[in-house]
Amino acid sequence: MRLGLRFTFVTEGVASPIEQARPAAGEKDVVVMGGGDVIRQCVELGLIDELRIHLAPIVLGGGTPLFAGAGRRELVQHSVRVSPGATHLTYRIQPNG
Repeated sequence: MRLGLRFTFVTEGVASPIEQARPAAGEKDVVVMGGGDVIRQCVELGLIDELRIHLAPIVLGGGTPLFAGAGRRELVQHSVRVSPGATHLTYRIQPNG
């Protein structure tokens, strides 16, 4: 993903930058890229409707679990694409209810 040099740093939690990005994106998607904790917060707060995981076959022995401490959430597999360097998984996140 090419981001260019346009960045805005926001320190009020994960909801604020997403809400600020939506008007700027217009009809385009807002993409959240981050570590496991950022993504978990977005899922828990219902801020995202699709989750894309790029699973590379590298074992590092550590890292932040993606769903540590998260409540139960149903994911519906949308697509799987295999490339030489990773498996690309796309899930739709079902609303709680």
